[in-house]
Amino acid sequence: MSGGCELCGDPLETGAPSQAFGGDLRRFCCPGCLNVYAILAESGLLEAGVDAKGTDLYKESLRLGLISRARQEVPVLPLDAPTADAVFQLTGLWCTSCGWVIEHALTREYGVVSAEVVFASDLLKVRFCPQMLGQDRIPGRVAALGYRAEPHGSGIEARREEWKDLVLRIGVAGALWMNVMLFSLVIYASYFEVIAEWARRAVPFILMGLAIPVVTYAAWPIHRIAWLGLRQGLLRMEALISAGVLAAFGYSAVEALRAGRHYYFDTACAIVTLVLVGKAMERLAKERSAEALSLLHGLVPKKARVRQEGHDRFVPTEDLRPGALILVKPGERIVADGVVRDGTSSVDESVVTGESEHLLKGPGDPVVCGSLNAAGVLCIEVTRSGEASTLAQIVRSVEQALASRTEIERTVDRVSRVFIPAVLLVALATALGAVALGLPVSEALMRATAVLVIACPCALGIATPLATTAAVGRASRQGILVRDAKVLETIRSIEMVAFDKTGTLTDGRFRLQGGEGAPLRLAASLESYSEHPLARAVVAAAQEQGLPLAPATGIEVHPGGGITGTVEETEVAVGSEAWMTSQGWTVPPDLAARAADQAEEGRTLAFVAVEGKAVGFLAFGDRLRSEAPEVIRELRARGIRTALISGDATGPTQGIARLLQVDHFRAEVPPQGKADAVRDFQEGGRRVSMVGDGINDAPALAAADLGIALGGGADLARSAAPVVVLAGTLTRIPWIIDLARKTHRVVRQNLFWAFFYNACGISLAITGVLNPILAAAAMVLSSAFVIGNSRRLAG
Repeated sequence: MSGGCELCGDPLETGAPSQAFGGDLRRFCCPGCLNVYAILAESGLLEAGVDAKGTDLYKESLRLGLISRARQEVPVLPLDAPTADAVFQLTGLWCTSCGWVIEHALTREYGVVSAEVVFASDLLKVRFCPQMLGQDRIPGRVAALGYRAEPHGSGIEARREEWKDLVLRIGVAGALWMNVMLFSLVIYASYFEVIAEWARRAVPFILMGLAIPVVTYAAWPIHRIAWLGLRQGLLRMEALISAGVLAAFGYSAVEALRAGRHYYFDTACAIVTLVLVGKAMERLAKERSAEALSLLHGLVPKKARVRQEGHDRFVPTEDLRPGALILVKPGERIVADGVVRDGTSSVDESVVTGESEHLLKGPGDPVVCGSLNAAGVLCIEVTRSGEASTLAQIVRSVEQALASRTEIERTVDRVSRVFIPAVLLVALATALGAVALGLPVSEALMRATAVLVIACPCALGIATPLATTAAVGRASRQGILVRDAKVLETIRSIEMVAFDKTGTLTDGRFRLQGGEGAPLRLAASLESYSEHPLARAVVAAAQEQGLPLAPATGIEVHPGGGITGTVEETEVAVGSEAWMTSQGWTVPPDLAARAADQAEEGRTLAFVAVEGKAVGFLAFGDRLRSEAPEVIRELRARGIRTALISGDATGPTQGIARLLQVDHFRAEVPPQGKADAVRDFQEGGRRVSMVGDGINDAPALAAADLGIALGGGADLARSAAPVVVLAGTLTRIPWIIDLARKTHRVVRQNLFWAFFYNACGISLAITGVLNPILAAAAMVLSSAFVIGNSRRLAG
């Protein structure tokens, strides 16, 4: 449809809305423009000669996104506009240039904040303003570029059909190429001996007939994407291949019509076949690299067996609500996070933790969505389901990691964009230079074609994303969530790892091991209102001794200090000595001295004060994690220094630091002060990682160059750490550091090979040593090397 929108001037599409005004039919790009135009016409402004684009109505409509197609007028979105993220699965990508085209086109759309394509996993991540642009319009914009975008997790059938189509094209191209090679023997023989005139005249047309389906049907995806790129004013990798194929075929066709002697139909067929084979190899490699995400999607249950009034029935998992009772039989997946209410069974939680050991679950034990029930029947009360479940959060985290790109990958993409136009110029210069040197036109054409084919940056485009995707997938199988691929670059350069003490280097299960003069019943009554690990230990000790708890009033919790309240009309406080002193309560020197002896033995202390005076103390023991000493030794062996940060007293903190032989320790650090401690360690440019529980240590995790959170479940839901060790074991920390370093080595090897291959290949093509067929084969071998090298990371 010709012409533009009557209001904003944007191009019109088929089916664009229209309406008569003053006897003339006006066409508009969208209903919004039609309605705004109607208002302006009825108000008499247009008849008075007022510029529609200068009216307040037009400007406000633009700001609100009511005029959907007039985007070039307002390139900047409102700063306070709410945004949303959407992830799409792409099909039809041939190279990283395809991804750049999609990114470039989408970011021109009014309402799109950012767009990012990950070639290694065919994912598109878009951040957009829902008020300005509906999510359902994004696939349409992608489709206009020649690709297909569908919500991630859907479109499996479409991808399967695309794969079948690619295999069919490879089969057609390969079979016809072999026949072209066979008939070409006649032409080759004519160079050395005389053949029948009819054969010399007929065989070229037979070759042309065999090559036409290859150049048209089999190579259609290449030509199509190249043409769509040219329509957008962009040069893609497909443009190089398409130009080479058409040049070889076109020259040979002209030679056949004029009864010439040089034909390159076999070259055109070889290029198409080998390029399609290379694309199939890349497709399989991308699917294998993203298999961890596919596995997680496959583990998300679709139906749940709900027990209501003694009867069982199946309902969709998205309909489950907290408090519902579900029944899980042996061999079935647990469909939601929850707590076991009845039954006992062994459960395989390897999908979350990476540990294959089965865990015994009984009444009161938590279970995780996606886990496999191995033995008995479990009745489970749902706590989180659907998108709120642990498994759904894991899937989103892995998707986010696969949809992110490292800085080196962005740099390579920028180089690739400049590379393709440069190659076209080199190919043109090669052809002109060969003719200037007196070489035949056919030889000049073959050299230029070889340059176009050998310079195809396929290996360069997949060198980084395939390696990082494989690494992220392997980490997820080991129970480690890497939320952003950039983390892999950060991890390898870490120089110090700082650990929180309680719950990180220790198991966090405090036990009351002694004390003096402390009224346990009063302390437990007060601590029953706290969630601190020490509070739980006090309550557990009172319950073991059969002491009844009394209600407390006026509860005040002081983070990092203690807790105060009134129990049985008595003012009670439980906390550290330093905190009590700061509050003005008296701590007798002799009591403090005896408590210090307990602290020297590595115990954690809590003083108990009654009516403003400390009357005793409680001594707690926290068992060191069995793997902690070995992890510290492994980090030291890798040249990484270690530190311990704790809110505990100096005595127990120093004892654990000495036992583990960490390089630095900080004691009596309140939660808000741990971030300052991390920043102190970062002085001098040192890169520091912080390991904690992901919730209480959130400020320190955020302040560190890399935050690593231990544990899953609720921790995963609230933790903002870029790395989450779901298994909760410290042994994964040296492992992920080794994986990041290995990933960096593989990426460097891939990039070296890709650049070396292009540099050598272009040089050989210019000098005529490398013909187009060998160039196409070398291109496939280069991609095969990068794919095989990256697969080493998958384990």
